[in-house]
Amino acid sequence: MNRPGESLTSSDVRDHNLGLVLASLEKVGSASRTELAETTGLVRGAVTALVAELIELGLVRTSSVASQLVEATPAPRVGAGRPQEKLELDGSRLALLGLQFTSDRIHLHVVDLAGRSLLRRDLAFRAPYGDPGALVTTLVEQIEEAYAAAIVGSPTIIQWVFAVPAPVLTSTGVIPIAIDFGWRDVDFAALISDRIEVPRLGIRVVNDANAATYGEFNSLWRNPNTAGVTDVIYLKSDIGIGGGAIVAGSVLLGANGFAFEPGHVSVVPDGVECECGRRGCLVTVAGPERIVSLAGLDTYAAANGLEAALQEVVRRFRASESTAVAAIEEALKWLRLVLENLVMLFEPQYIVLGGYLAELVDEFSEFPVPMSAASLGALGALDGAILQARHSLLSSPGPLRAA
Repeated sequence: MNRPGESLTSSDVRDHNLGLVLASLEKVGSASRTELAETTGLVRGAVTALVAELIELGLVRTSSVASQLVEATPAPRVGAGRPQEKLELDGSRLALLGLQFTSDRIHLHVVDLAGRSLLRRDLAFRAPYGDPGALVTTLVEQIEEAYAAAIVGSPTIIQWVFAVPAPVLTSTGVIPIAIDFGWRDVDFAALISDRIEVPRLGIRVVNDANAATYGEFNSLWRNPNTAGVTDVIYLKSDIGIGGGAIVAGSVLLGANGFAFEPGHVSVVPDGVECECGRRGCLVTVAGPERIVSLAGLDTYAAANGLEAALQEVVRRFRASESTAVAAIEEALKWLRLVLENLVMLFEPQYIVLGGYLAELVDEFSEFPVPMSAASLGALGALDGAILQARHSLLSSPGPLRAA
């Protein structure tokens, strides 16, 4: 974005117009040059030149289905127009590698720039508290294994994307605090780049809840019943309690990237001290560790991990086991309170519940705002982070010219 007083260059304008063509193709799937001119507002000649550049970059190709239809169409009569050639996103030469981690798992996903999944991996790993070094070592090993894998098409991986369970300074990418990991002021990208050569477009570090919020919002837009929503609240509980807000179609970040931390909203004045230093935070009365403990599953969690323990609490809740019912009802009491306040503050059109809360949407049936379970599941943050990176590059593809 240009600051006041700065002028756009011809390169800026061309980059913007390339992004318009790519965004249009991603939205509709395939289109002719004439249709692209109509949807982008650009003249036909400009679209032809832009498409030629995008084909050369490997970002656009002739639609395979459309080509087959053209080949199968009888030769036109004299004076009749030939079926227009259709175009679609390609992006198969370039890919993004994404990583998401929790306290006990690592997830890896490689996706090409058209959004096709090329490789998924999942690893059980218990991250040591207080020192990110061991985790970084394992993440680097997973990256190296991904590069060694036989990925179809052998695309060039141009950027790594990390979805981290902690706030991230938007100006620097530094993680000021990760309560569940015992980290303070961690420059995660620097730790990775010290161990391994990074791709040309570098490393992108984003908050996992904001990434999941972005992914869920885009899922709502692909659903005809919710395609018009512009204001959404996403609330999840897996490691702690997190979430995000979409305001007027954009993820709410705040001045430094720390906006919308529902787990650290104070709900009990002078309550239990939270690890963040405040008292009575939502996570102290309704956080996942608290619920697992109230359900009597601390030993189970130690042996199987927090994610599995939460699933077991929900299973026992559905089976009407008294301790699990009491634990879930305690959590729901506080979660409803916070959601009611968030509705008053943000006036959302829709609410999405993630983590183990996705299994409990029916417990909010009387809530005044439409609500549904997260559609992207446990990997919503990872897929949302990759989607954000893809959309960023496709909307302004200038950096891809030399990638």
